[in-house]
Amino acid sequence: MSESSLHAGPQPGSRVRQMIYLVLSISGAALTADANIRFAKEFGGFELRQFIADAFGTAAGQSLSWDLLIGAFAVVMWMVVEARRIGMRHAIWPILMTMGIAFAAGAPMFLLMRERHLNRMAAEGAGGG
Repeated sequence: MSESSLHAGPQPGSRVRQMIYLVLSISGAALTADANIRFAKEFGGFELRQFIADAFGTAAGQSLSWDLLIGAFAVVMWMVVEARRIGMRHAIWPILMTMGIAFAAGAPMFLLMRERHLNRMAAEGAGGG
């Protein structure tokens, strides 16, 4: 993104993207929590060792687990770099959401916050400030 495009004002579709990111973040948190609650009920508590064993217990589970772990690690690295690059405050929250709740909750939340931050930057640039 060029410097001039940052100061051109909010991009078309920004509100739609923000709503999509919000819905994805809420869905990611809710659906993951639901699965974790069902897992905990099945085992009489959240047994991390059993959870990991189940996640890596089949080739399909291994594929999804490695895909998620590696992708989440790369995206968290990008979140840190991108937040610093654009001067985005409070980026720690979606990073903590990614690590503590779900990648499917934290990554879309970061994108929502980034979109809002870029819009503020553009508005401040357009206003001469």
